[in-house]
Amino acid sequence: MTARARRSVRWVLLFVSGGLLALYAGAVALRVLYPLEEEARVRAFASDAGLDPALVASLIRAESRFHAHAVSARGAIGLMQVMPDTAAWIESQLGLPPSNLFEPEANLHLGTWYLRYLIDRFGSVDLALAAYNAGPSRVAGWLASGQPAFTETEAFVRRVVRGMPVYRVLLGAPILVRITPSLLF
Repeated sequence: MTARARRSVRWVLLFVSGGLLALYAGAVALRVLYPLEEEARVRAFASDAGLDPALVASLIRAESRFHAHAVSARGAIGLMQVMPDTAAWIESQLGLPPSNLFEPEANLHLGTWYLRYLIDRFGSVDLALAAYNAGPSRVAGWLASGQPAFTETEAFVRRVVRGMPVYRVLLGAPILVRITPSLLF
């Protein structure tokens, strides 16, 4: 091989490796912006509740950024930020004993059941997300009175809906999740 051919091969290898490095950096950045922990459980509980796993993952991102021990200022707990009173009501509906909402499995079970309930009650994902954020009584009141939702609730719904396509990509190409590190802080 001539010196010129070797240089050409080196440039091609450099270009290809640089491209692969850029793709990997993009995948890592995507994981920073859109974490995905508990993937198998998210898929399983979403499926059990007849929900799109991308919807569940995006809701978790908006609620807790996948921190299982998150507690909101209002007292919502865990991945899906389930309120203790709501959890008690769900458990009574399902005939379950009290759960530890910090445990991902329990939190996902109750949270996905509740999201399905809200979708069935309000007939749309957007209204269900608003009810998940502000409470079903508030959303029913807004609908009855024609008043607009809280600005915070509208932003929450937009954030969840906008995250769904990204989570569809991540869930549809699990190699992206497996080759990038978990970056929860």
